[in-house]
Amino acid sequence: MKKTTNCSIRSLALVALSILTILFAGCATVKKLSAADILSKTKLEFESLSLDSASINKDLFPKSNDLKKGLLPNPHVVALVQDFARGILEKEIGKAHLTVALNAKNTGEDTLWIRGLMASLVLDSLMELPVALRDTVKLVPGDNKVILVTEMPIDRRIFRLMEVNVVHIVGRMDVSLKASDEAFTLDFNQDRKISQEEKQALADKARTSVLDNIVSDWVGAISF
Repeated sequence: MKKTTNCSIRSLALVALSILTILFAGCATVKKLSAADILSKTKLEFESLSLDSASINKDLFPKSNDLKKGLLPNPHVVALVQDFARGILEKEIGKAHLTVALNAKNTGEDTLWIRGLMASLVLDSLMELPVALRDTVKLVPGDNKVILVTEMPIDRRIFRLMEVNVVHIVGRMDVSLKASDEAFTLDFNQDRKISQEEKQALADKARTSVLDNIVSDWVGAISF
């Protein structure tokens, strides 16, 4: 009799555990469907691609003792400036820091938190760059700014920025219905044509930022 009672208790426990598992799984599924529904009512619009700044590798220019004799430029700096002006780069010399601005227009009435993402920014066939979410985004009804950041190597490809006609962003984002909820993953895919004006602004900013940093390193290498 006692053995039968123990078996009954174990059976009830298993049934209860199964019910809880189903309930939790069902709850997670409902939340994911709700988040997917909100996301389906949200239109991602590519607003801009901009170059914020550039940084040059600090060990790019060997120091020369001749600098101690006066205000003489490092010959390696002069050679690099001349090559850059001619569109020549034999190796990667630093990083260009890019910002991608998106507008997420939520046409629904519910809120969704974008907590993070793993995505790639594809500049036509020129290069593919990993992008990161700058800040957590609370996707409220209406327009929402989503800022992504990335780094582009400064090498010979920088002179082909004018050839980029389409920017493509594809990846997965971590979302939750509340800030305190556990996040789950949803896919997204967005592309946009780049205007001639945007390409020119990007190319001009890249050129100016790189040359400004090269000159800055030259000045910093001068001894008085």
